[in-house]
Amino acid sequence: MHWLNRILLALLVAGVVAIAPRQFEAASDNDDLTRVSEEKADLLQTNTVLSGEIELLRAEISALKGDKAEVARIAREDLNLVLPGEVVFEVDYGHKEGSK
Repeated sequence: MHWLNRILLALLVAGVVAIAPRQFEAASDNDDLTRVSEEKADLLQTNTVLSGEIELLRAEISALKGDKAEVARIAREDLNLVLPGEVVFEVDYGHKEGSK
């Protein structure tokens, strides 16, 4: 009977040693799956935001292609361009620091 107890104990220990790493691996896989799922959700949300921005930019491109006056306005205000023959006057109002 003494040998039977030792054999059963050895089988129990061998079983635990064989099964335990798989259990730890399964728990680790679950953590990885959770992390990847959260990352996927974040990327999908970012993708939705970027898709909206792309649509706005496409609408702006279409508007600029059809509206020459808007292109001229942007050229004048943002790029400081002038038409040939125009004269540019730069006005310095002489504001001093602290005065209104």
